[in-house]
Amino acid sequence: MFDEIFGQLEHKYNLYKYETINLFGKDYKVKIVVELDENDTILEIQQKNYKEYLEYIDENKEKIIDLIKQYFLDIYNEHIDIESDIRPVTIYFSRDGSWGILFDTNIDEENGLVVFIKDSKLSIGTQDMFI
Repeated sequence: MFDEIFGQLEHKYNLYKYETINLFGKDYKVKIVVELDENDTILEIQQKNYKEYLEYIDENKEKIIDLIKQYFLDIYNEHIDIESDIRPVTIYFSRDGSWGILFDTNIDEENGLVVFIKDSKLSIGTQDMFI
């Protein structure tokens, strides 16, 4: 499927594609996922969030890094190295207008980590609380 904003997308449950993004000064190949409903439509808010997500990450980089570090300290009593302890794997655009960066982490391999934005509020937690 081709979308004028997302470009060429594959379909399996949701729409997706892969792209390389620069996050925290390092390039990563991530899966871009667009949540669908039963009609397989992409919402305007999803398109808007996609157009703006890289700028948002760049503008809030320090806040995101601090939030991640504090989360690991509070939950796991661990000091982490952003470059070696977490790896972004998916950028997920929900139908409710929220979007998130899903990370794999060697500290909690089962639950992972997500930093997500909903109603302009930045939150963090396990991937289960977002998806």
